[in-house]
Amino acid sequence: MFDPVSGRWEHAGSPQRAASRLPVRVPRRTVVVAAAVGAVLVAGAVGSRLFLGDDGGEPVAGEPQPSVSAPVTEPEPSTEPPSETSSAPTPTVTPTGTEPPAGYRTVDDTGGFTIAVPEGWDRTESGQGVFYNAPDGQSLLQVFVVREPGLTPYEALSGVSADGRANKPGYEETGPRRVGGEPGAPADAAELVYAYDRPDGTRRKVVDRAFTAPDGTHYAVLVAGPDTDWPRQREHLRVALQFFRPGTS
Repeated sequence: MFDPVSGRWEHAGSPQRAASRLPVRVPRRTVVVAAAVGAVLVAGAVGSRLFLGDDGGEPVAGEPQPSVSAPVTEPEPSTEPPSETSSAPTPTVTPTGTEPPAGYRTVDDTGGFTIAVPEGWDRTESGQGVFYNAPDGQSLLQVFVVREPGLTPYEALSGVSADGRANKPGYEETGPRRVGGEPGAPADAAELVYAYDRPDGTRRKVVDRAFTAPDGTHYAVLVAGPDTDWPRQREHLRVALQFFRPGTS
């Protein structure tokens, strides 16, 4: 029989021809290692999507994003109002016995939580969560629900960290670290502080807190602003968390 591949005549029982028909076996260890590496990469991508937006700003993390809530997308957590924001009813001021500090207001957000935000910051909403944006467009506060099953707050922020190191110019970070010992802080909480250079030449600094609320919901609350404003971002986060309560509607 003539074999057009080899250009030779071979008998049907030829050892060479029989060998060419043998299936190629991939060592089982190679398959297992490849699968494990793939799983790690996917987990990191999910965590980063929770918090990050598409413009190089905040995200946390993590696109879910949708589910911290991560927020760090990154896509990247958008530090600016996402281009696809949708209008939503203006949150109402919540009358409470304990008022927030001067310059802040407490709101019952239609996203299902209560929080304190700076006066004058406007609300927008997108697939990456709820945003409260400063009038000058340079700072924001983002709240995101982390919905990925089994993803802990620390793991979610680790994904944001990995994405930042890979994709954000001039990226520097502190953390992620587990948070404990703070008055009223959830037992299961983690925090990541990072800074990076934006396309417009400015430098942004972000503090991102992920935690499990008493009702079992995983949230990420992120505050971003110019690096020169630090530590104002941390103060905004402190007040936001002090008055944060899940379960409103």
